[in-house]
Amino acid sequence: MGQWAVRHRHARRNRWGAGAMLAMIAAGCAPAARAAAIDAVNRGRAQACGPAFAALTETRELDAVARAVAAGRTLHQALGMLPVRPQYAAEISLAGSLDERSLATTLARRPCGDLGRHELREAGIARSGGVLYVVAVAPLPVPAAADARRVAREVLDRVNAARSAGRRCGSVHYPAAPPLALSEALSRIAAGHSAAMGARDDLEHEDPDGSTPADRVRRGGYAARLVGENIASGAPTAAEVVQGWLASPGHCANIMDRRFSEMGIAFRVAPRSRGAIYWTQLLAAPRV
Repeated sequence: MGQWAVRHRHARRNRWGAGAMLAMIAAGCAPAARAAAIDAVNRGRAQACGPAFAALTETRELDAVARAVAAGRTLHQALGMLPVRPQYAAEISLAGSLDERSLATTLARRPCGDLGRHELREAGIARSGGVLYVVAVAPLPVPAAADARRVAREVLDRVNAARSAGRRCGSVHYPAAPPLALSEALSRIAAGHSAAMGARDDLEHEDPDGSTPADRVRRGGYAARLVGENIASGAPTAAEVVQGWLASPGHCANIMDRRFSEMGIAFRVAPRSRGAIYWTQLLAAPRV
C-alpha cells in the first residue's frame, strides 16, 4: 500500500552581510517603509533572477511571520501562524541599514538562490537589531471543501485514464484494466481517514488503535472481498496527487489492479498540520 507525501520545503536561512551602513529602510512598521522595501526586493530579484518573475506581494500575515522570525522563532515555527502552511518558503536576512537603491543593488549582486522560484508570490518584511528579514512564500493552492465532488470526479477520470492503457509500475508491467466506479460509501470512509490523519498530523495507513484500511471499510458498512488504499499529503490538486501515486510502484500497482472495480476518494485540509492537505483513495472489490 505504501505511502507518498509531498512535504513542505522550507529554505534554509541565509544571512547576507550588506556591507556599508546606509540610510535606514523599514526600520519600524511604517507601511510606506515596508512597501519601499518590498519594491526594492522585487527590483533586486528581477536583476538577479531575470525579469520573468511575478512581483512579490506584501501581506500583513507574512509581515507577522517575518516579525516572529526576527524575534528568534524558526521559520517552521513562524509559518504555523498562517491559516494554511505554504507550499514553499524562503527566508533571507540582510545585516545593515539599507535604503531602497542599496537593497536592490545588494540583492542583484547575489546569486539568485532561494528567490529563484517562479511559484513565489507573497512576502513579508520586518527589521530587528540592524537586520532586515524577508520571508517569501509560494501559497499552497488547496481546493475548497465545496469542490469535493468536482475533485473526486477529476481523480476518478485521471485514474481511469491510467487504467485504460497498460502501464509499468516499477519493474512490473500491468495490462489495461476496466474503469472504476465511484463509490459514495467508500468516499465517506476515505473522508474519515483523511480527517483523522489531518487531526493527528500524520500520514499512516494504520490507526493508533491498530485498525487497517480493511477494518475501516468493514466498520463503514461496505462489504468488500478485497481492499487497497493509497494516501498522500501536501499535494494541492487532483492532478498532482494522481501523478504522485502513479510515480510510486506500490501506489501505481493498487491503481492498476484489475481486481478492483470501485473507488472512493476524499481530501481534507488541515491548516495547522505539516501536510496541510491529506488524501485517501480506497479501492475495493465488493462482495457479490
